[in-house]
Amino acid sequence: MPGHSKTWFITGCSSGFGELLVRKLRASGNNVIATGRNAEAKLAHLQDTGASILDLDVAAPPSVVKATIDKAWALYPGGIDVIVNNAAYLLTGYIEELTPQDIEAVLKTNFFGPFNITQAVLPKLRVKGEGTLLYMSSQAGWHGDATAGGYCTSKFALEGMVECLSRELAVIAPAIKVLLVEPGYFRTRVFNNINIVPPRHPDYAASNAQMRILAAGIAGNEPGDPALAVDRIIELVTGTGMVAGRTVPLRVPLGSDGLDKMKTKCEETLKICEEWEDVAISTDIKPM
Repeated sequence: MPGHSKTWFITGCSSGFGELLVRKLRASGNNVIATGRNAEAKLAHLQDTGASILDLDVAAPPSVVKATIDKAWALYPGGIDVIVNNAAYLLTGYIEELTPQDIEAVLKTNFFGPFNITQAVLPKLRVKGEGTLLYMSSQAGWHGDATAGGYCTSKFALEGMVECLSRELAVIAPAIKVLLVEPGYFRTRVFNNINIVPPRHPDYAASNAQMRILAAGIAGNEPGDPALAVDRIIELVTGTGMVAGRTVPLRVPLGSDGLDKMKTKCEETLKICEEWEDVAISTDIKPM
């Protein structure tokens, strides 16, 4: 029945969407397993919610991730109902200034973290017969922006993996729901903690300085209300509120800014397909 109490496992709960999800879900009587790096210190402010708190760096090796999932699964009868892959690493820098280590760091959190969590929990969900795998993606999973190459790379990879997963589970385990949430800019203080690569190339010095000014200007001026976004996320999972009676697609945008960028990308792509259709089909093998 929609709205009944569930057990939620959430990554990246120190602030932002993760923290708000923990508080709202606990206030409505759900079981919550809140996770984060250095949890004893960074999640101490969530102790009063009654959530179970576990230490988890999603960039840890698969064996560590699996051990945490196993521990979390045993905390409540029936295991876990909803997995929210929320932990994120924001990286800004021009492609030529990024190092392989920079890209590896962002992929470890934004792609391999959800990938390893999925592989650890999916066998349990298949035995259970139902559940929800929710992935916090981004408008950055739809379009590329200058200086966002590291972050966009990780989100594009995540989107590809999750789309394939959704098609697989539609055949193998259709009662397991898969959902990608695509937020635009929300006032979660995430831009206060963005990782900006140091200037490494003299040709980018002026642009790099301007990028830092622009990033600082976003903080506190984001158009999205994170509390309302969290309401919608919970409704997407539970089928309540604005989602009641609707079929939820794989991807759902949140925020007018992200929606506009997704629409623009779709329109641009459709225009390319229409204008270049003759070139595309010219390469087909001609019938004898």
